[in-house]
Amino acid sequence: MFANMLLTFGRQLQRHRLYTVLNVLGLACGIATFLTLALIVRYETSFDTALPDARHLYRLDMSWHPAGRAPSENPGSSFVPYPFLQQDFPAIAHAVRVLSASMPVRVGQQLAAETVTMTDPDFFSVFALPIVAGPARGRHLDGPSMIVIPARIARRYFGTVQAVGRQMQIDNDHTPSTVTAVYADPPPNSSVDFGILTVFPSQQYATLPFTNWGSQWGAIWIRVDDPAAVAAIGAGLHDYVARHPAHLPATALAQDFAGAGLTLVGLPDVHFHDAAITGSGTSRQLVTILELVGIAALATAIVNYVNLATARAGMRAREVAIRKVMGASRGALVLQFMGEALALVACSALVGLAMVEVGLAWIDTLSGWTVALDMSFVLPLVVLIVLAVGLVAGLYPALVLAAFRPAPVLAASRTPAGGRRAALVRNMLVVLQFSFAIVLAICTLVMTRQAAFVRDAQRGLRQEGVIVIPALDDDSLRQRQADIVDRLRQVPGVVSATRSDMFPHHLSDSDNWYRDGSASRFSANWGYATPDYFATYHMRLLAGRLFDAAHGDDYPDTGKSGDAIRNIVISRLAAHDFGFATPDQAIGRLVREEGMDHPYRVIGVIDDVRFKDMHSPVAALIFIGTRRPIDYVAASIRYAGMPQPVAMRRLRAAWRAIAPDVPFDGTGVPDIFAADYRADLNHGRLFAIGAAIAILIACLGLYGLSAFTLSRRRHEIAIRKVMGARARDILLLLSGQFIRPVLLANLIAWPIAWVLMRVWLAGFDQRIALAPGFFIAVGLAAAAMALITVIGQTLRVAGAEPARALRQN
Repeated sequence: MFANMLLTFGRQLQRHRLYTVLNVLGLACGIATFLTLALIVRYETSFDTALPDARHLYRLDMSWHPAGRAPSENPGSSFVPYPFLQQDFPAIAHAVRVLSASMPVRVGQQLAAETVTMTDPDFFSVFALPIVAGPARGRHLDGPSMIVIPARIARRYFGTVQAVGRQMQIDNDHTPSTVTAVYADPPPNSSVDFGILTVFPSQQYATLPFTNWGSQWGAIWIRVDDPAAVAAIGAGLHDYVARHPAHLPATALAQDFAGAGLTLVGLPDVHFHDAAITGSGTSRQLVTILELVGIAALATAIVNYVNLATARAGMRAREVAIRKVMGASRGALVLQFMGEALALVACSALVGLAMVEVGLAWIDTLSGWTVALDMSFVLPLVVLIVLAVGLVAGLYPALVLAAFRPAPVLAASRTPAGGRRAALVRNMLVVLQFSFAIVLAICTLVMTRQAAFVRDAQRGLRQEGVIVIPALDDDSLRQRQADIVDRLRQVPGVVSATRSDMFPHHLSDSDNWYRDGSASRFSANWGYATPDYFATYHMRLLAGRLFDAAHGDDYPDTGKSGDAIRNIVISRLAAHDFGFATPDQAIGRLVREEGMDHPYRVIGVIDDVRFKDMHSPVAALIFIGTRRPIDYVAASIRYAGMPQPVAMRRLRAAWRAIAPDVPFDGTGVPDIFAADYRADLNHGRLFAIGAAIAILIACLGLYGLSAFTLSRRRHEIAIRKVMGARARDILLLLSGQFIRPVLLANLIAWPIAWVLMRVWLAGFDQRIALAPGFFIAVGLAAAAMALITVIGQTLRVAGAEPARALRQN
């Protein structure tokens, strides 16, 4: 019996090669899309879950919820509350502080910048990182000269993970640090990557993060072993600043930190939570959309498969009738059709798996993900798909065909097609397929246009030809900052050079400011600008003048806290927030920073500058002139007459001669801003792949359905031609009938795509308009592709000789 089933199955494949190829290819594309997106969703939703006891770990975020204003939150917090946490909340088992920074690391002749995390000695009481070399338990960070390193750094500098006892020079410290343990590299989907671990040096405890609520440089992590205590801890942290104000004056507590507290963020939630509060990274909404796209792609492929299988089943009515006359039972026929369906679905699944393996490497390169083909996750899904789709696709045709009575079927002039109801079902399935494809295509078009808009947006500065060097911020270079910038200015091809703590993707300080005589306060980012700053970035002056060395008040030798009136340059938005109707009205006026006694005089207003990404609103900016050393500084170099790689090579060579103990770290401003649109562009490309596959599946289904329909209507078309219809009339009639489901699909898809893209675009501070052109263009393209899909068959049938068609059964 099994041999007969295989023989029958082989004959059917040979007789209906077109339908077989369409079925296998369409279903394989849907399975491949579903499995690929399932792997991506699993990768995104499993961030940090590999870390032992991740569900017990929480980060404390600084949050503000003042009355009458929108709440806000920063990822991380000041270290001020650290000494009180376990005292106020006994359920907190352990708490540690972490502060990460890029520092020079030297081993022999190897010099590079690595992430170094300063923390407390009991770090491993909170983060139980897997140890691969050294004692599994113990206080690995008992002394200031002890470090724990990840396996990748051990291999990079020592060639092996067995690096316990080896020494590294951290941050140009003259006392080498000794490796006490090596921990396993975190998986790619990790939010926390600490790099080299070391304890806080004693002098660090006097710095602002430990004494000032407003200095949120690092983060506090706590471990709570009792899940029932988390809610009570979260409620108690709500107004924690007022509970432990430290050195905050009463005015600052009432105005700057009104409604300020701490928020608990579980480690498994950090990945999506940070994307929500910072506007960067992969949002939970996007992952949900990808999840729905994967399910819809598989559903579309299944619909296409069932549609074609049902249509093809009618062609086998005579075969079934003859087999029943020859003695075949209904059960044997059902088993035959079910076996054929399962075999075809299994072939599709194998082809789909091959597509996944080929496509994942390309998608990882494109998107920055590191998603692997995990067979332990994929194989159960494949088995489930094969069984489910095989049963669904095979059961209906099997039951329908097995129920045919032989005599009426053999006596009929043509095989049954299921009537008008079956035709309606097939057309509705085509509508659903194209609806899904059109939604994806519209999303693709909108996302790529928004990414292009972000790429080309005016930011208030000229980004081409500027290189930023954050390595200037190294502590060993503090007193040499001005000299180093002067030396870099002499590099051939360099037009100007400057230094500041305000540069692309970096705004370090924010305080409340107000105009003399006004009770209104607003938050503005402020920072320092040295000579040539505005010329280097080509910022546009709107009113007044810029800093000039000829004016002694522009670059005074005193610090920001001096008693003299300081000259400042502000942005257009800052002038507006100060209450000036026009930039000209701000010139010469005095403004103040809250908490400071001396005023500042506005000498110039520049156009708004967007240093942050497009998800964040444009910030009000205040620039203070200085020649003194600056904290969190970077050098900004404008070059001309050479490509960026040549300029980078010359600057690197000059840097090695100037600061041989500090690794060179330079990035072109266009590359910095590329991070603002790269993720959205890559996501758009991912949607484009999904849209292309969905359209392919829909077109395959339409092609197979049109072939079936045209074969059923040969006699009708021949009679129409005998009655005087021209080939053009037949072509218009048939094409209109095949295009009608696609037009209906547009009516369904457009509102869905509009809602999805409206929600997605709302996350941008500046965005494109959701114009009708996106929808019309995709709708026309879908109709054109559908027409191309069926036009060949339609032309052939419309041009056939009536006599030949009428002679055929």
